[in-house]
Amino acid sequence: MITSAGGRQLSEQQRAAQQLRALAKPYRFRVRADTEGFPIIPGRYGQIEWFDGRALAVYSDHPKLFRKLWAIANVRRHQTGDSEMRAVFPPEALEQVAAVIRAKRWGGTGRGRPQNFRSEPGQLATSQPPEPHSGLRRVQGLGVTLRQASEPSK
Repeated sequence: MITSAGGRQLSEQQRAAQQLRALAKPYRFRVRADTEGFPIIPGRYGQIEWFDGRALAVYSDHPKLFRKLWAIANVRRHQTGDSEMRAVFPPEALEQVAAVIRAKRWGGTGRGRPQNFRSEPGQLATSQPPEPHSGLRRVQGLGVTLRQASEPSK
């Protein structure tokens, strides 16, 4: 394969990285290189790997997930051991496979989910300290809260 930029050939790892990044970009999956330089999408329960240019592979060492992965359409077993498994699947199943292994995504806005910022009873929506109760008074500089003496009844 000749690139238009420099007229040089790309290595197999570079072609694989370009292809996997292009597939992962719409879903914001994190793509990094393994020890041999091939791209992977890491997940909590496994990883998605570039396979042969036409298909992808998923690796998992969590036996409870094997059946869930095999239940996805067009995912076929490639290698199966007692405690680890590798399966091959077409790029169309990327989103479903990534959901099972909980693939890592790039962060978006960095502010978290909007649900976490709603003000509901028991949650504070501000970084300010809570207002003291009516019977309490804060002493400046000491970090102590004192109870105000109540007026004697007549």
